[in-house]
Amino acid sequence: MSTRKLAQALAVTIAFFFIAGLSLPGCPWFKMMKYQQSRDGYSYDTDNYDGPGPMLPTMRTPVAGTVPVGGGDIPVTLLDADQLLSNPMPGEQASIARGKVLYGTFCTPCHGETGKEKGLVGQKFPFVLDLTADQAKARSDPYLYAMIRGGRGLMPGYGARVTPEERWDIVNYLRKLQGSPARAVVAGTAQTAE
Repeated sequence: MSTRKLAQALAVTIAFFFIAGLSLPGCPWFKMMKYQQSRDGYSYDTDNYDGPGPMLPTMRTPVAGTVPVGGGDIPVTLLDADQLLSNPMPGEQASIARGKVLYGTFCTPCHGETGKEKGLVGQKFPFVLDLTADQAKARSDPYLYAMIRGGRGLMPGYGARVTPEERWDIVNYLRKLQGSPARAVVAGTAQTAE
């Protein structure tokens, strides 16, 4: 077989496989590259390879006891917390007890056991706030919740470490440390909840 005939046979073979891959219904090789099962975990996928279908979430259910990186609740900042949130359990004793344990784990290293002195980590930083000062007492519960969730300044956010319910527990325990009742938000002004 001559070189020219070999080149022609090779070209015809390549053209056949290329055209067959694009047009034959039994060979959806190129379609599978676009619509495949292994998709981004936070995206939506279709239920078949051949085209758009019902949108199905591909993200797995979070493991019990874990907190999603985004915090597991609506995004909230210090500026809009008072409009978006309210403390669901102000002054509840069970919540305060849970908050004490959580405060010991997450807050004591910087703010100390009573919230007045600096903890071991807080001694290394110049601006650790006194959580029992009038400035902290004047803040609303949603503001404190948002501070725990997103942090501020040198304080890191704990949104990916503490669930939304646990954040409220910490706020309620903090109110006990301050010796003040919960401060709810009513029409843009902080009101003391008795």
